[in-house]
Amino acid sequence: MWRLQRPLTLCVAGRVNYPCRTATAAGTASSPCTTTPPLQEVPGPRCYPVMGTLFDMIFDKDFNKDKIHIYFKKLFQKYGSVVRVKFPGQPTMVMVHNPEDLLFILNATMHNPVRPPMESLKKARYENDYYEKKSGLVSENGEEWARLATVLRPKVLRPNNVSQYLARMDQVTLDFLQRISTLRDTSGEVNVDFIEELNKWSSECICLISLNQRIGCLDPSLLAGSEPQLIVKATVDFMRALMECESGSKLWKLYPTKIYKQLRTSMEILRKKTSDVLDEIESEMEAKLKKDPSSSLTMLEQLLCQDGITRKDIITFMIDLLPGATETVSNMAAVILYLLAKNPQAQIKVQEEIDQVLGDGVDVLTPKHMNQLSYVKAVVKEANRILPPALGPVRLLQEDLRLGNFLLQKGWLVFLMNAFAGWDPAEFQKHDQFLPERWLRHRPYGDIHPCAVIPFSFGIRMCIGRRIAEQEIYTLIARMLHRYNVEYKDGEIDRIHKFVFSPVGPMKFTFIDRHPK
Repeated sequence: MWRLQRPLTLCVAGRVNYPCRTATAAGTASSPCTTTPPLQEVPGPRCYPVMGTLFDMIFDKDFNKDKIHIYFKKLFQKYGSVVRVKFPGQPTMVMVHNPEDLLFILNATMHNPVRPPMESLKKARYENDYYEKKSGLVSENGEEWARLATVLRPKVLRPNNVSQYLARMDQVTLDFLQRISTLRDTSGEVNVDFIEELNKWSSECICLISLNQRIGCLDPSLLAGSEPQLIVKATVDFMRALMECESGSKLWKLYPTKIYKQLRTSMEILRKKTSDVLDEIESEMEAKLKKDPSSSLTMLEQLLCQDGITRKDIITFMIDLLPGATETVSNMAAVILYLLAKNPQAQIKVQEEIDQVLGDGVDVLTPKHMNQLSYVKAVVKEANRILPPALGPVRLLQEDLRLGNFLLQKGWLVFLMNAFAGWDPAEFQKHDQFLPERWLRHRPYGDIHPCAVIPFSFGIRMCIGRRIAEQEIYTLIARMLHRYNVEYKDGEIDRIHKFVFSPVGPMKFTFIDRHPK
C-alpha cells in the first residue's frame, strides 16, 4: 500500500475494526471513543426502490437544480449534521458538515483518498487514443493517481517553484490594471462583464506556468479569432462544458450531446497547443543546459527532467491546469472584490496594509512583500468562508467506516459539505458578517477548526494548484487596491452551483483612482 502522507489524528475502536468517535449530537464527532455505541441508521428522506430519495427533492416547492445547496441546507436542518440520500444510478451518499467529522473522514481515507472520477472527462480521454486510457491527475484514483501525485505535487506545490513566477504575474496584473483604465467610463465604471475580463487576466497568469509564456490576452489590439482569443475561449469552454456535463442530466453517456462535443473539441484545441509548446520548451531547455548546466529550470522544465512521468502525462497536466486555474480563479477574484466593495471598512484596512508594504508601488512584488500581507490573506480566507467556491470534497469509501453511531458502508459516497461549516453559527461568531479579522493570528472571534474552511480541500488530495491560485489572487488584490477604490453599485450577487459556484449574470465594478494624476 502506497502512503504519501500521515494523518493528523486517527482513533480506532478497541474491539471494532472501524475508525470511530463518540458523538455529542447526531453525527457530531467530538472525542476518541473507548466503547462502541449501538449503531443507528443514517437519517434522511424516505428512500424508494430505483428512485431512491429523488421524489423528496423534486417535490420540494423551493427546489432549484442550480441552487441545490438550498435543498441540502433544508436536509441538514431537518435531519442533523449527518444525512443520507440516494439518487437514481448513483451510490448512496452521506453528507456531513461538522468540521470534526470532516477531519475524521479525511484522515480515515488519507492513505487511499478515492473520489468519484469526472466521468465526462474520463470518457472523453478514453475515447481519444492519444491518452492511452489515462485521464490525468484530477480524475484518476489508486495507483495511477499515486504515481502522478508523487511526481507532480512536489514540483507544483513547492513555494519556491511558484514564487519564481511572481514577478511576471505582477507584470501581467499591472497590464490588466492598464486595461481597466481604458475600459472605464467617466464615472469609473467598467461597462463590460468583469468576469470575462478577469478570465483574460487569469489565463495570462496561468499560461506563464502551463505554457511557459505570455500569450497576449490583454493586448488592446487583439483581434477576434486570434490565437490568444482561441486559447482563452477553449479554456473557458472546457471548464464550462465539464461543469455542465458533471452536474446536468448526463445524457452524454447515451449519445454525444452538444455540451459533451464542446468538451472534446476544447480539450483537443488545448492538447495541440500544449504539445507544440512543450516541443519548444524542450528545445530551449536543451540549449540552455548545454550553455550552462547549472541554469535554473521552470516548473515544466523540471518535469521534463523528472523520472516516473511521461511526456503525455505532462501535456495532460498542462491541459488540466489551464481551465482549472482560469475561471475558478476569476470567480474567486470577483467574489473578493465584491465583498470588499460591499464592506468599505475592510477595504480601507486592506489599503492601509498594502500602502505600508508596497509604499509608492514602483517596486516589483517579491515573496517578502507577500509574506507581509497578513490582512489581505485574511480577506481571502473570509471570502472563501462566506461565499465559498464549492460545497466541498467527496470521498468514495473503500471500506466500512464507523462515524459516531453510524456505519458508513464501503462503496458509499461521503460529501464533505465544508461550505455549511463556514456558514454555521456554532463554528463562527457573527457568521453572517464579513470579518477578515477573525483569521488574524490573535483570533479575536475565537479559535477556528482547521477543517472549518477548506476551499482547496485538505491533505494529500488537496487542489494541486492551490499555491498558484493564491499567488494570483494576492497579487491582484495588492495591485488593484493600491491603485483603486472599488465599488459595486448593483445589489447582492446571485450565484448558482454547477459543480462549483459561479456568479449569475454580468458583474460591473467601478474603479476610482486613489492617487489621481
